[in-house]
Amino acid sequence: MIMKNIVQINRKIFLLLMPIALVLLSFQYQKTNDITGKWAFPDSPREIEIYKQSDKYYAKIIKVSGKDEKEKVGHIMLKDLVYYQTDKKYTGEVNSPSGMTASCELVLLDENKLQINLKKFFIINKSYTLTRIK
Repeated sequence: MIMKNIVQINRKIFLLLMPIALVLLSFQYQKTNDITGKWAFPDSPREIEIYKQSDKYYAKIIKVSGKDEKEKVGHIMLKDLVYYQTDKKYTGEVNSPSGMTASCELVLLDENKLQINLKKFFIINKSYTLTRIK
């Protein structure tokens, strides 16, 4: 009888703590795969800010150099990015200030490195590794 009560108490504690643990783990998972924030391009003073709107991610230009006048601060450069957990990557579209569009994939290499792969007509493939700005 005492054993039965102990088992029931342990079961209740488990059922109470399990949802809390799952919520905490989901927050940690979201944080480790989070691309939101400010990012700098390599060898360029161009910076973008990635933000989430509804269920999709977008990136706008927040800084450009004086010689890149065709690029406009505030231009939405990446759009409709969706995270695919099985592939551990984001897919969406690049929209350059000149009007060119291409598909893209973003892969978070680590907390501070983000790789952007651009693809257009299976001919043009470019890759950039951005660094997170703290």
